Amino acid sequence: MKLARIFVLAIAVAAGFLAFRMVMMSGGGEQEPQQVEAPIETQKTQVLVAAKDIPLGGKLTSEDFSWVNWPDNSVPAGAVSKSNDPTASEQYVGRIARTPIFAGEPIRPERLINTDKGFMAAILPKGKRAIAVSVEAETTAGGFILPGDKVDLILTRKAKDIAVSETILENIRVLAIDSTTAGEQDQKNLSPKRTATLELTLPQSEIVAQSQQVGTLSLALRSALDSADDDGEDIIRRRGVTYVKYGVSLQGTAK
Repeated sequence: MKLARIFVLAIAVAAGFLAFRMVMMSGGGEQEPQQVEAPIETQKTQVLVAAKDIPLGGKLTSEDFSWVNWPDNSVPAGAVSKSNDPTASEQYVGRIARTPIFAGEPIRPERLINTDKGFMAAILPKGKRAIAVSVEAETTAGGFILPGDKVDLILTRKAKDIAVSETILENIRVLAIDSTTAGEQDQKNLSPKRTATLELTLPQSEIVAQSQQVGTLSLALRSALDSADDDGEDIIRRRGVTYVKYGVSLQGTAK
């Protein structure tokens, strides 16, 4: 019985020694400390951004700008950097915002207007004219037409005690309601008895001026999905058979 115990003990010692040798051979002893690479510091440059929201037509002041650090590999195209234009924050004071600029957005020179002319003349595209028409709530979709919307112009006139309406212009941009432009309205809709300023070509301006003398103009609000910016100069009078193209009246079948 004593020999059996000694035999079992010897086997246990041998197994333990064998396990110890296997651990040592597999490197399970002391482990070498792992080297941690230090993070690579991203190079940054100072970019001129809007310090606060700037509305369309807003005249810029020194308080509208600030320089912020921006990673070199993600500087937006066209952004103004301090390394390229260190005096930009002073140079752009007094310019007019061509489009709304939001706080934290990089300043781009092409979105600013440098002119001594009025704001409306500055934002009008080349070849366009601005003409004002008198409108009321009943003729402006209940007052829900706002600057920046696209509308159709409908002329209503009386002929032998019968009111006749026809669409004279389509897809026309509203530049302003009274002196309020896009980005300046601070309420859901605008009150009635206002003046709408429209963006037109010269031939379209002549048609609107004549139409105001012979009848009442109504503005029909277009869906945002049906307001293309690439409107042509073709003008269609849908009610009736008169088509106007480049200022020349043609006869044809109404579509």
